[in-house]
Amino acid sequence: MPTASDWRSQAIAEQTADLDYADFAQEFLRYNADYRREYDDMACARTPGAPGDADCTAFARRWGLVFPF
Repeated sequence: MPTASDWRSQAIAEQTADLDYADFAQEFLRYNADYRREYDDMACARTPGAPGDADCTAFARRWGLVFPF
């Protein structure tokens, strides 16, 4: 995964030039250190003592994530 400082590079600009809003938002989150840190915490949701469904729902809402049903 590219580092946060790479987002201004010409290569990244070329890779993201044709993205729609949803794709661009996903790329934004990939580079956001706070999101990545919180995602890592949520990714452990299947282990004992990990966040529950309410915590995962709160995480999704906080970051504007919507999942199809």
